[in-house]
Amino acid sequence: MKRQLILLLALLPLLLAAQVGDLPRSTPAAEGISTQAVINMMDSLMSLPECDIHHVMVVRHGKVVAELHPAPFRAEDSHTLYSASKTFTSLAVGCAIDDNLLRLDDRVMTFFPDKRTNRVSDNMADMTVRDLLMMASGVKPDWTMRNNSMDWVKDWLAKPVDDKPGSLFQYDSMCTFMLSAIVQRVTGYTMLEYLQKKLFAPMHITVADWETSPDGINTGGWGLRVQAETMAKLGLLLLNKGNWNGEQLVSANYVTDACSRLIDGGAKETVPATDGNQGYGYQVWQSKWTGSFRADGAMGQYTVVVPQEDLVVVILGMKLYGHEELACIWNQLMPGLKNAPLKPENRLQKKLDSLCAKASLALPQGKKGKSQSKKLQLASNKFSIRQMELSFGAAINTMTVDYEAEDSEKYVLGYGTWCYSPLNGYPYYSINAINRMKGFTHGFTAAAAYAWVSPVALEVRVHYVDWISGMTYVFDFDKHEVTIRDSYPNAKPVTIPFTIL
Repeated sequence: MKRQLILLLALLPLLLAAQVGDLPRSTPAAEGISTQAVINMMDSLMSLPECDIHHVMVVRHGKVVAELHPAPFRAEDSHTLYSASKTFTSLAVGCAIDDNLLRLDDRVMTFFPDKRTNRVSDNMADMTVRDLLMMASGVKPDWTMRNNSMDWVKDWLAKPVDDKPGSLFQYDSMCTFMLSAIVQRVTGYTMLEYLQKKLFAPMHITVADWETSPDGINTGGWGLRVQAETMAKLGLLLLNKGNWNGEQLVSANYVTDACSRLIDGGAKETVPATDGNQGYGYQVWQSKWTGSFRADGAMGQYTVVVPQEDLVVVILGMKLYGHEELACIWNQLMPGLKNAPLKPENRLQKKLDSLCAKASLALPQGKKGKSQSKKLQLASNKFSIRQMELSFGAAINTMTVDYEAEDSEKYVLGYGTWCYSPLNGYPYYSINAINRMKGFTHGFTAAAAYAWVSPVALEVRVHYVDWISGMTYVFDFDKHEVTIRDSYPNAKPVTIPFTIL
C-alpha cells in the first residue's frame, strides 16, 4: 500500500495536468506535405464502407500537421487499443532490460517457480523472453483460456509446447500477457505503474488505464486505454529510437530491434500480404512501405511510423479489415510528401480545417417528432434489457435502459447533434475474458442522437466515445419491436418484441 501511495503522490502533478495539445502544431505545407494529399487521405478514410473513424493524427518532423476527431469523438477522449497495447508492453520489457532486471535470453519458467503444476518439458524449459516478444513461444494459441481461467499464468504454463520456441510465429495475446506478468514479477509494479514511472511521466502521458487479469496483472496484449495523442507520442518515441526530447528512455538498440523484421509472420485471415505478412519484431509489425512499421490493434487501431519520411500517422476507429485504412496512407498521403517545405496553401488549409472541424459520424436522419413518453417492457433478450423508457420534451430528450441485474443507463438524446451522458456501467465489449473491464480508473461516456425515420419508427444511435463500440436501436411501434445492433463488425441485429406499458 505504501508503494502505491508513494507512486500516486509522485504522479499527482501530472494527473492533474491536461495532456491534449502537448505536441507542437504546424501545417502540412510547412512540413513538406501537400495539403491536398492530407485532404484526400481524410476524405478516403471517412468514405470507407462499414467503417467508423474515431481519431486521425498526422505528425511530421515532430509536429502535428493535421488531426481529425469526427463527432461525437473528441481529442480528449481515451480509446481502447486492442492489440496495439502490445507495443507498450514491449517497451516495458525494454525498460526492465535497461534496469538490469531481466534479459532477452532469460527462461520464462524461471520467473514463476510457484506456478509449476507438472513436469516441465524441454521446450517449456527453453522458452525465453525473446520468444514471447516474437510470438514464437511454441504454445498453440488458445483464445478461450482467458474466458475460463482464474490463474492465467499457471494455466498457460501448464499447456503443451508442441513447437521448438523461437521457430514458428503464432500470434497469441497470451504471450504478451506473460510478458506483463514477468515485468510485474521483476519490478514489483504492475506494468502500467512501471510505464508511468519510466515512460509516461517524462513523456507527459497523464491519461492511461489498463485492464487486469483476475489476479491483478495488466492484460498486456490488449486492454490499454489512452488518447490519440498518446499514440502519436508512441510513434515519435519509436521513430527516435527510444529518445524523448534528448532523454534516452529506452535503449536505442532495443527499440531498433523491436521495430525490425525478426521473424516471418502475418495475419492472412485479416490482412492481405501487402501489409500483413511483412514480418514481426518485438510486438511491432512491419508494414508495406519500405522501412515502415506499426503498432496494430484489432478493428483498425494503428500507429504507423515511416522513418525515412520522419512521419507518424495514427488511426483509431472501427473497421474489420484495417488494410483499407492503411491503403489510404500509402495511396493518398505518401505521394504528397516532399523533402522541403511548400509554399503556404491557404485556400487548401482552410478546406482542411473545415473538413476536420465539421467531421461527424452519421447521425440518424428523420424528423424531430412531438413531445411524448413511452415505457416499454421487453421480452427476454441477450442484452438483458428489462425495460426501456423514451421521453421527448421541449427541453430534453432521454432514453432510459433498465437491465435485469445491472444499473440502469440514462442517455440524453440530441436531434441533429450528439449529446453526452456518463455511463453507470460499461460499454458493449467483444472480449469475454474473466475480469474484463476491471482496472479502468475512470468511467465511460456515451454520446447519443435520435430521429423519427417515419411516424411509427424511431432510430437512436449511441457511441461510447472513450471506448470503441456503439449501439443502434430502431423502434417500430407498429410491430411493437425494437431491433438492436452493436457496432462490432459482423454483429447481427437482434429484434426484440415489446409491450407498451
